[in-house]
Amino acid sequence: MCFSTEIKSFPTEEGWLKFDLELTIKLGKNYIKYSEFKPDGIRDKDDGSYIYECNYCGQKWRLKEPDYSLRGYFLKA
Repeated sequence: MCFSTEIKSFPTEEGWLKFDLELTIKLGKNYIKYSEFKPDGIRDKDDGSYIYECNYCGQKWRLKEPDYSLRGYFLKA
């Protein structure tokens, strides 16, 4: 239902796309839900991380999408 491990970075586009598909499936099956967007204020108003919450165990996750040299992450919040 939930994710079993944290992802410290997405070193390849293929790895990111595989994860993004897994997240989309979990959202579609209502295993996890989008909670909020937290802007980081570093570059612009659209930059920040997304918070998701597991509907079964309550674990919150923070997603930072990869963007050029910043490889992003998916970590427990």
